Amino acid sequence: MASIGIMGGTFNPIHIGHVQIAKAAYTQYHLDEIWFMPNHIPAYKSEDHIVSGIQRLEMVRCAIQEIPYCKASDFELNREGNTYTIDTLMSLKMLYPEHTFYFIMGADSLFSFDKWMKYEKIPQYANLLVAPRGEQIMQLILDKVKEYNHFFGNEVFFLIECEEIQCSSSEIRVKLQSLAKADDFNEERICNDLHLSKAVLQYIIQNNLYVH
Repeated sequence: MASIGIMGGTFNPIHIGHVQIAKAAYTQYHLDEIWFMPNHIPAYKSEDHIVSGIQRLEMVRCAIQEIPYCKASDFELNREGNTYTIDTLMSLKMLYPEHTFYFIMGADSLFSFDKWMKYEKIPQYANLLVAPRGEQIMQLILDKVKEYNHFFGNEVFFLIECEEIQCSSSEIRVKLQSLAKADDFNEERICNDLHLSKAVLQYIIQNNLYVH
């Protein structure tokens, strides 16, 4: 039996903030592994500007290659149709009934959780770990966690304590387009500014991603 954290997302591209949340969840909840799962077709996002699943999976591999407890998974990429969390968790539980799953989400997802497909069934298959993100006020997050735990009649939502990195994949894509026109290319500075690992930035450059 193992405790497995699930990091779902588009990862378009994956950035240091994603990895930092995973590390905090691993430490605070004594997880054995964390599986990063790029979406196939995100149910609640436009497909515009999303690079291929294989490319997003490779960027995940680049980002976590030096973290032994993190794994890149093509589980959702191999599924047909839109990606829904409930379908993924039900399938995982059928395949690995001995494991305990922890689904990791940002606070922005917490506030839209009741709009998810069959959201009321999700806690049957996984505990839910919430990381601060964006402009969400911590007290509002705590109140929402308390509200959901009361709704489900049990503690199913838990907070991840970690320093937030103010960045988003959409902002990184915009900055990468500007980068393509810049004359003063400095890899270290760009990694720091865009919150990307060196390996991910190199993959993006080598494959000419996000610059069109």
